[in-house]
Amino acid sequence: KGPADAAVTIIEWSDFQWPHCARSVSLIDDILKKYPNDVRVVVKQFPLSFHKQAKKASLYALAAERQGKYHEMSNKIFENYRNLKSNEDLPRQYAQELGLDMVQFDKDMQDPALEARINQEMNQMKQSGIPRMSVPKFLINGKEPQGKRDFANYSSIIDAELKKKK
Repeated sequence: KGPADAAVTIIEWSDFQWPHCARSVSLIDDILKKYPNDVRVVVKQFPLSFHKQAKKASLYALAAERQGKYHEMSNKIFENYRNLKSNEDLPRQYAQELGLDMVQFDKDMQDPALEARINQEMNQMKQSGIPRMSVPKFLINGKEPQGKRDFANYSSIIDAELKKKK
């Protein structure tokens, strides 16, 4: 989300079954509302091994991305993340609600490139030198923000980054 040439890039690694990741959706939305032209957010997958349905949820989101609906799908999954445990294929219903081409969607779900991308994104965090492997994990212009994970703190970090660019 956000312009490709934004002065500030936020990278977020996330897990679709983790409540802390679900709560971070509104934080990112608020940041993008405040900085529509200055911030770009790149979301990466990091399904935790003990969340048995998280990886499949990531596959669903990436399959939706191929039809331009990643954010809509991820928002629906996060809104209903508690229900994944009882029905890991619930996102397929969301794909229908979003009007996706279901034949293509099902085909994309079988594409090994999506799982390879998830593994690549997980390895990016593992090899990043970040001391603590936890999600959600944020980097703002390549640095892990210190302090509270909240709008005020992140806004002050972004404001400082924007001053550096001027």
